[in-house]
Amino acid sequence: MKLQQTIAAEIELSGQGLQTGAMAKMRILPQPVDTGIYFRRSDLPGKPSVKAEINSVVNTQKCVTIGKEGWQISTIEHLMAVFHGLGIDNALVEVDAEELPRGDCSGRYFSQKILEAGITIQDQPRRYTLIREPIWVEGTVFKQNEPLKSALIVLPSEELQVSFTFTSDHKATGTQFYHYCLSHDTFVSEIAPARTIAFMNEINYLRSQGLALSDAYDSVVVVDEDGYRNELRFPEEIVRHKILDLLGDIYLLGPLVGHIVALRSGHALDIELARKIAERDRV
Repeated sequence: MKLQQTIAAEIELSGQGLQTGAMAKMRILPQPVDTGIYFRRSDLPGKPSVKAEINSVVNTQKCVTIGKEGWQISTIEHLMAVFHGLGIDNALVEVDAEELPRGDCSGRYFSQKILEAGITIQDQPRRYTLIREPIWVEGTVFKQNEPLKSALIVLPSEELQVSFTFTSDHKATGTQFYHYCLSHDTFVSEIAPARTIAFMNEINYLRSQGLALSDAYDSVVVVDEDGYRNELRFPEEIVRHKILDLLGDIYLLGPLVGHIVALRSGHALDIELARKIAERDRV
């Protein structure tokens, strides 16, 4: 039987938001058993908070945004993935802006901060969502106006596994595949360091939509027409980051036991699968 966990001490950090470019200060605080993960806006009157759960999602364009009653907090997926990978069940995340600090555009910075603070084992068991039968969703992604199918299926398993296929017609990135079984050690070494990808031909469009406004392009994996503009941390860093995002998105359900198979999935399809899983009985 695995027990719930929280962080052992308060964590403080700050930095620029990846999408908005705004500076933010963030604190992560320990919480009692059975609290779950909450996000609080310290810059708003009354310091309102929202639980990190599937019904709190309000937007999935390029990141996951949660909120209620007209206010929101965005780009939570990397921190949520770290909570997932390190087994943090209970925490309060307080931020003074509408987007979390980006760290190094991966989960490594957040992981380091939590491991430095320490992890406290609590006295109540974790509650898992168990996958008893296949559940799947399908969608469409576009590459140069060409529609391509995207898909997610989760199958029964004795542990959480992710098998992800990323495809691209770019000569540098090509098709990438990675299979991952969740554990504390492998998350820190294999998944957390994988950074966000940015294709140069998409950046101007994203900025016209009010996204990708930070100056983070020394930290993300930048791909232009000639190939990668910075050094990779892994040969298949792009698909590893896709797994990081998926782990963060699916953790809005809490701990899950199943085998997720993904083809070209992104935040919108991840959340659609999570909603479909949430319709099933939780044990």
